[in-house]
Formats: sequence, structure tokens, C-alpha cells
Amino acid sequence: MKKNILYGSLIGLSSLGLMASCASDYLDETPITEIGTDIAMGSTKAAKMAVLGMARAMFTQYYETEYPRGCSGEATFNADYSDALGPDDVSYFQMRELGANWYPWKSMPLQSSTYCESAWMYCYNFIGQAGTIIDNIANAVGEESERKFIEAQARTFRAHGYIKALQWFGPRWQDSNNGNKASVVLRKVGGTAPAPLGTMKEVIDFIYEDLETAERLYQESGEQRLASYEPDIFVAYGLHARAALLCEDWNTAKTMAHNARQGRDVMTMEEYAAGFIVENDEYMWTNFENDIYYSSPGSWFACNGSYPTNWKRGYNINIDLYNQLDPNDQRRKLYFMPDRVADVAAIKGYEAVGTLTDADFWNEETVNVSEVNYVIDYNTANTLTPADASYKMHLMTCGFVQMAANNNPYSGIAQMVRWPYQMGVGVDPASAATNNKRPTSMNLGASVKMWAYGNYNNSAYPYMRAAEMYLTEAEAAYMAGDETTAKACLTAVNSKRIPNYNCSTSGAALLEEIRVTRRIELWGEGFNFPDFKRWNLPFEKRAFKANDPTSGNTAAAYAFSVTTSSNNGWRLAIPQQELDANPAIDRSQLK
Repeated sequence: MKKNILYGSLIGLSSLGLMASCASDYLDETPITEIGTDIAMGSTKAAKMAVLGMARAMFTQYYETEYPRGCSGEATFNADYSDALGPDDVSYFQMRELGANWYPWKSMPLQSSTYCESAWMYCYNFIGQAGTIIDNIANAVGEESERKFIEAQARTFRAHGYIKALQWFGPRWQDSNNGNKASVVLRKVGGTAPAPLGTMKEVIDFIYEDLETAERLYQESGEQRLASYEPDIFVAYGLHARAALLCEDWNTAKTMAHNARQGRDVMTMEEYAAGFIVENDEYMWTNFENDIYYSSPGSWFACNGSYPTNWKRGYNINIDLYNQLDPNDQRRKLYFMPDRVADVAAIKGYEAVGTLTDADFWNEETVNVSEVNYVIDYNTANTLTPADASYKMHLMTCGFVQMAANNNPYSGIAQMVRWPYQMGVGVDPASAATNNKRPTSMNLGASVKMWAYGNYNNSAYPYMRAAEMYLTEAEAAYMAGDETTAKACLTAVNSKRIPNYNCSTSGAALLEEIRVTRRIELWGEGFNFPDFKRWNLPFEKRAFKANDPTSGNTAAAYAFSVTTSSNNGWRLAIPQQELDANPAIDRSQLK
């Protein structure tokens, strides 16, 4: 299929085997992923299938002809753009997978970049196909309540596409001349007709218009979504809050985030540490419940996923973020760091870990410096003595993982996810030294936040959850001059993560605490790069240096720093294929 302005091939997958059935009867039918006017105008049932096609586009198996690597939709784009390009991901997995040009920002401004092209395709498929539904739904045969609900969902999806496009391709508000700078293509109707670049304000206004209409239609329809992978009025409120953050409309962000979180509380620490395997009451929007083979988010991003398992490397937190956390923050337990020694040594059989010192984490005897990776040779570990650094690191690795698994309340699933980097089922830790299915390495900062289960690594990846809304409301309230609300919202999150938490900061220190909390609470969920971009803050991924415990934990070949003006103000380049196919774009506006 020839690529055009809309790049229809990204959503238009023809393999029906990927469209697995869902719980509700009407969802047993295959979602429509190629949306034509005849379909959208036919019936509300057909239009509903088209909407579900967009939901499926957020969680489906893409191929390398559509994306440079294995891709599952929303989770992959969040990981490879919104997380990998931000400061708090220092994953050697991502460094190797995304390459030495993308990960350290060298190809971000290139119109020829396949990653820029893929992100553009992802956004504008939602925009174009949602537009086709919106333009024609009034003519669909069916109940008026159904037409209203379907239009509301389509407008929600279109807003989502534009928000992503602004996050990645648009200017930050502070660089936009109060919204008057050109941003992304503003296509107000469905299809692939040429359309000019809209100013940032014009695009934001269009998003607001879509979401305000959607919110009204959700209410008027009286309909309810039947699955959490569908958008509803609360998702629309949440997207409204995200859009408001982009243009620093603090009062709107505060109100919409507050509306979005109604009826939901922040999950407990026990639920948070359970691995995001199944959704809970905090989830507002998430993926389908079935697997999509080895493109599943869990296959790529879970600590025990197929690819981290086979390639012996996973996802890691930046030590500079970790070191900013309260020492009592329970989220620290989900990352492999020197201060986890006491926790592991307290586990029966792992007492020798107590002899491990901070210096051992920078010991060249146990570290592959090029990967900041602790190499554990299980075939020889049983011949080492407790005084040997490799032996101690071996215990540290096994003990830390076992501790995390024991915190998983889903006991039936815990046996499936016992060890990161390997799908070993119910293996006694005592046999780890000679069992060749055990992990062979662990990165400094390795995360065990995300887990998966089953042959194809099922997991519940959150697109939106209540904690994000509490933290959005906290930030917006602070920026609007309401520290009381800001502290209350921050407390709602941190009281679940830090024993005896008391918010005692104010002024600039309070804003910094809100930001750090947002970074750690939502780590790995697709917010890091967009947040730092709109905050207008530079960052650095500091290189690991052997025998220097004050150094960073980024492999030296991938360490870098950026100013806020880097790469045209942190903007991905609009791809050349869009420029060639869309004569309405004024290229002089691209700088």
C-alpha cells in the first residue's frame, strides 16, 4: 500500500488473526480498521466497529514495514519516544534497540528519520480516520444515542492524536509566541486532503472544541463503554487536562484533571508493586486483555518479558532521579540500586549480601562498563567464595528479584513471573547457581515495576490512570496559586508510597516535589520527554565511570546532555513523505 498523507497502512492491518475476540457479544466481531465513507455512513453498528479499530490500533501487532522494530501501538510509542527521549530512562535495552542515532537525539530533527515518520503515521491515522467518522456519523442508521456516543468516542480519539502530535512535533508553549507559532498539520476533516500547518493555538483550540463536544455528547447519549480500552467521558476529561498542560492553561488543567479522577483512588503500594499485570480500579484507560504474540507490551517492557529475557537486559531508571527520592519511598524497591542491600540481606539465605558495599556496584570485576551491566556467571557462581565480589553480586541479583516477586499479591500469577529476564516457573532459588535458565546479568537501575505472564507476556499497560490526574491537578493548582489543593493532591499519591508522608514543602520546593513525584510515579508510562519539554528544563544522562560511585549509570557511548533549544526546541521533524504529499504546508514555517 502506497504511503500518503494519512499513511493508512499503519492502522489498516489485514491480518484478521490479530483481531482476537473480546468479552462482550458485539465485540466478538472484528473491528474495522480501514474506514471509508460508505462504512461510516452505513449504520451505527459499522461505525462502532470503526471506532474499535482505532482502539485496536493502540494495541496491535505492527510489522517492520510500518515501524522500524516490533511494535504494539501506544505502549511502544510511549516507550520509544516519550520515555527513551527523556532523562529518566537509561535502559541499555533501548539504547541498543533504538540505536546510537535515535536514543541520543541525533536523528530527531531529520525529515528522513523512520522514527519521525512512524510517529507521524501513528498520530495522523487517529486524526484522519476519526475525522471520517465524525464527518459522516449523522447519516448512520441507528439510534440517536448510539450516534452521539460514537461521535464522542471518535472526537476523543482525534484529540488524542493531536495531543501526541503536539507533544512530539509541536513547539513548547513557551517558544510559541503565545500560541502563534506554526505547529503541526491541522486537518479538520477526515481523509487525506492537503492541509496547512496550524498554529499551536489553533490546534489547541481544535482539541478543546473536540473534547468539549465529546463531553457533552457522552452525557447526552446515556450510553456507557463496555470495556476499559474504549474511551469514555472520564478519558475525555483526562485528555482535556493533558491538552491544557501543553498550553499552560492551568485552571482548565486543574478542573479537568479533577473531573477525570472522580470515582477513582490511587492504587495501594501493594497493587503498584504487583507489576501492572492486571488492571485495577485506578486504571482509566488501558489495552485489550488478550495477547498480541511477541509484540505485546509485556514481551518488550516487562522485566520478565521475552526480549529482556533472551537479550539479558531490561529497562533501567536514571540514578539521578532515584537519588532524589525520599529514602522511605517504597517505589525505590522496584529498582536495582545499592541501597537495596539491607532489604535483600534480610531474606533467609541471602545474608551474605549484607557485605556488599556501594563500591562493589562500580567494581570492574563485576561490571560490563559498556552496558553498565553486572555479569553473573551461574555456571561458576557455586565455586566462588562469599568474599568474592562476583559472588556477592550474584546473591544481590537473585535476592532482589525474589523480594520483588514476594510482594506480588497475585499468587497464581507470581509463579509465572518469578524472575525478571527469564520465564522460569516455580524454580527453587537454591538451584539458581546451576540452573541455566536463571538471569545472567542485571543492569544498575534495572526496573521490576512492570511484569507479565503467559506464553506471550500478557500485561495491563495503562494509557491513563488516576495518579496522573492527581499529579496534573497538583501541578496545575500550584501554577494557578492554589498550594492547598496542590498539597492535597500530592498527598493523595505520596501517602500511598511513603510511610507517614507529610507534605511540608511550599513555593519552588513544592513544585519540584510535585515534578519528582510525577517522574517516579509515572516512570515507564510515557510522560517523561513531554513533561521535561513543556517544563522547559534541560537534562543530562550522565555516563557510568568505573570505580566512581558518584557517576551516572548511562553507558558512556550513549550519555549526553541537551539544552532547551536543542533540535528546534525538542521537536521531531515532520517527515519528508508528508512534506512531499502535502503542498498546503508552508515550509518556511518549519523552523
